[in-house]
Amino acid sequence: MSSQSMVKSNLSDQETLENKRFVKISEREDRGDIPQSTWLTLTENYHLQTWKGIPMDKSPIEIALYPMLIYELQPKTIIELGADTGGSAVWLADQLKLFDIEGLVYSVDIDLSLLYQKAKAQPKIKFLEGDCNQIDLVLSTTLLSTLPHPWLIIEDAHVNLVGMLDYFHNNGLQNGDYLIIEDTNKALWEAWSDWEDKEFIERMKCKLDLLKNWLMQHQYEYLIDTQYQDLFGYNGSKNWNSMLKRI
Repeated sequence: MSSQSMVKSNLSDQETLENKRFVKISEREDRGDIPQSTWLTLTENYHLQTWKGIPMDKSPIEIALYPMLIYELQPKTIIELGADTGGSAVWLADQLKLFDIEGLVYSVDIDLSLLYQKAKAQPKIKFLEGDCNQIDLVLSTTLLSTLPHPWLIIEDAHVNLVGMLDYFHNNGLQNGDYLIIEDTNKALWEAWSDWEDKEFIERMKCKLDLLKNWLMQHQYEYLIDTQYQDLFGYNGSKNWNSMLKRI
């Protein structure tokens, strides 16, 4: 084979891999390779996971995946919905610093009284208090229009999912931006089905269906990045079919 033919073949292989990497929701199944019996063990103590002494509430899988995505994407803006104690925001900001990315983290929560003082002191984080049921009052269109791209949006608030998706879709998400919807793993919530907060469990069991229905209406605008989604097996995380790239 000539060198020119080899180059063409390599380019063709790369294009094939790229095409397989990003897929529509209609091409995906609502299942994961990690068995349901494993999820209780994986998640029952992840609230004890800390970063710089601050609880960060991220599973081991997300802790492995997100830095890889951040390094590739080089986001100038990270929007986190669900700040809690601020640990994950500090961790995200530190990833930006580690990779020499000039960016800021905007972290939203309905109650910022839970923030650790150490988190409040971080210069690369802007904590915003507000209700994600009224996301337009927290992250106004004026503010969003000033935030540099690429964006990485991580939804971990578990309220107003469709309203939030519509809002960011209509007010800022651009080609190349990423959107992650956390805790869409149905097996995870089946494993936690005996938890005392039944209303919360039932709401979380419906989260993937809400996302899927929305994506079916936008399946040529948001593709699932299987490189990260399936790195640890098909839907091998607590986020099923929800690591999305805007195209």
